[in-house]
Amino acid sequence: MSTNYAPAFDDAFNIIRSLSGQDIALELTQTYHGIVLNQLVSLLEVKPDCATFQATKLKMCAILEGFVHLNSHFLPRPVVARLESLNVSKGMFVLSNFAYSEAEWKERQYERVRPKDPTYVSVRCKGKALRAPLVDISLNGMGILASKGKIDREVKIRPASSVRLDFQLPPDYKFTSIRGTVVYTQAVNRSVVKSGLRLYPKAREARSLEKYTAQRKQEIMEAIEQAYLDLSQPYGPESQYF
Repeated sequence: MSTNYAPAFDDAFNIIRSLSGQDIALELTQTYHGIVLNQLVSLLEVKPDCATFQATKLKMCAILEGFVHLNSHFLPRPVVARLESLNVSKGMFVLSNFAYSEAEWKERQYERVRPKDPTYVSVRCKGKALRAPLVDISLNGMGILASKGKIDREVKIRPASSVRLDFQLPPDYKFTSIRGTVVYTQAVNRSVVKSGLRLYPKAREARSLEKYTAQRKQEIMEAIEQAYLDLSQPYGPESQYF
């Protein structure tokens, strides 16, 4: 899910404030190395500019950072908020800067993962090529980053453009000329854009992608476990809060 949001702090925060004391569970969504993680959280306390929540999955708290998303049928739209502080051992965390998300949450058909090490993709379109960092990948899609100038003027990749992709994933998964289609391009900042691509792998390529994503997901889940163990140690960094 994108962290783009509409600047409507007062309205979004007022909705959160109205749920205080109602024993309502909200779904918190976050991403970690490409994997989307969900858990139910409850609202404990609302202050003038922030709110404290109680998590149900303590291990997920260990990798909370940046912006997270909250969703519920009690909310008119998904809400994005910034993490201010957390206590992993208690599963408590504070959020601020509440605003409505610009994009509705859509479940992915296949789970994506972020490569452990920097990985680059050669994107070929109409006789021109672009070398772009790989953000995340699944059986049927990938995200890449690119210079806005190269996307707009040199390679001219647009939504619905047909592309061919060459890339390699560790330890020895090599993919050549996989067919793809550009689904969207989205500005990250003034000079960088993110493109989402739909992949159409052949049967053998699909098996390799499934194997890689399963291995990488296992590594990511082990990293979450280790982060939780590290932060759960007595006198860990979280002890300064609450």
